[in-house]
Amino acid sequence: DNNTLYVVGNQQLTNCYSNFNSTDASSADYGEESKGSGNLDVKVTCRMGPTLDKDIMLKEGEMINAKFTLNLGGAWTNGQDNCNGDCGNLNISFLKGNRVVAIKEFDSLGDGENNIMWDVPVTEDLITWNGSQETMAVEFTMKLKAIQGGILGIGGEDAIFGLYFTHPENPPERNASVTFPILNQTAVDEITGEGGGGGGDGGGPLPGFSAMIGVGGLAAAALLRSNEDEE
Repeated sequence: DNNTLYVVGNQQLTNCYSNFNSTDASSADYGEESKGSGNLDVKVTCRMGPTLDKDIMLKEGEMINAKFTLNLGGAWTNGQDNCNGDCGNLNISFLKGNRVVAIKEFDSLGDGENNIMWDVPVTEDLITWNGSQETMAVEFTMKLKAIQGGILGIGGEDAIFGLYFTHPENPPERNASVTFPILNQTAVDEITGEGGGGGGDGGGPLPGFSAMIGVGGLAAAALLRSNEDEE
C-alpha cells in the first residue's frame, strides 16, 4: 500500500499542497521565492487538498519520516553577514487545524542545496485523527536577507528560498515526502474491539490506508515536537 504523502506546488510557491498522488501533472518540479535586496520573510503552508473524509489511526511507537530538499541563498543567521536580529533559521511545523503539533528549527544549513530528514515517533495522543474536522498541513518559515555586494555589486547574493516538490523529473532524494505508519482496518478493529471498525469523532470508521488511497490530503500531521538534528 502507498503510505507516502507527497508535497507539490507551483513555481512561485504561492500554491503548495499535498496528496498521495506522486505523479501530479499540475505540480512544478521546484518552487522559489527570492529578493535581490532587503529581507525575504518566508511562510509557505502546504495544506491537504481536499480534506480527508475518513478518520485515521497511526501505529504508536513507530516513526514518521519527513524528507525535504531546499535551495537557500543569502543570509539568515543573526550576528552574521548583515543580519542584526531581523533574520531567522528555517523552522518546519506540522499543523492540526491552525495549531502546531510539531516544530523543529534547523540551524546548520548552508548556501545551496540542503537535504533535510526529520524522524518523529508517534505517541499516544497523536494516534487518532479526525480527517473531516482537522485540516492537516506542513509549514515552512524562515527569514532571509540579501547580501549586499561591494563595488559594482561584486560579492553580493540574493535571498533565496527554494523547495523541491515531488515530480517525475526530480531524483528520488529530492522529492518532498512524508512516510508514516497508518494502521489497516484489521489492526484498527483489534485495537478498538469492533469488528466493523471503531468510530471516530466524525462518526465514521477508522479506515486502513487502502480505504484512503484515492483521497488527496495531508494525513501525516501526526507529528510531535522533536529535538533530533537534521541529517
